[in-house]
Amino acid sequence: MEKILGLDISSSTIGWAVIESEEKFCLKEYGHIKPSRKLKGTEKLSDAYDKIKKLIKEVNPDIICVEKYASKFSRGRSSANTIIVLSTYNEMVSLCSFREFGIHTTAYAPVSIRSEMSKHFDKKIKSKDDAFDFVKNNIENFKTTLNRVNNIKKECYDESDAVCVALCYHIKKLKKGV
Repeated sequence: MEKILGLDISSSTIGWAVIESEEKFCLKEYGHIKPSRKLKGTEKLSDAYDKIKKLIKEVNPDIICVEKYASKFSRGRSSANTIIVLSTYNEMVSLCSFREFGIHTTAYAPVSIRSEMSKHFDKKIKSKDDAFDFVKNNIENFKTTLNRVNNIKKECYDESDAVCVALCYHIKKLKKGV
């Protein structure tokens, strides 16, 4: 049984999910990390590093997977600053994972994650919202929480994305027959 930690990384919320994988998978736990909003720049990045290090130590995964950050501009959706910040946080997670635990991260592009899930589960998963709906409605043990005005908390979407990242690794491993 392999323990897979999936991470959806940003500078405001890092969603995480742990699945155990063999022939089938089981979602064991999930949550999110919030780097301190009171800190800026390098101090905030350092805070996130410490929180990721603590999470990895507690979870003790065999595999760590991340959602690959954008490597090109999406007209109207990203800026140079957005890509720089996301890449910095992604690389920080990879550095922490390797330096502290000797684990190289595996990264998947969002389109690849959705494609693998669509084929494997025979469902149409084309968007971030489709992926969230799939996880919410089909993954045992995944529950959403509501905010003060009874809407689903934003963090649930980050947690769902982390589940999808871990599932992508599981699906690709099954395809290889490893």
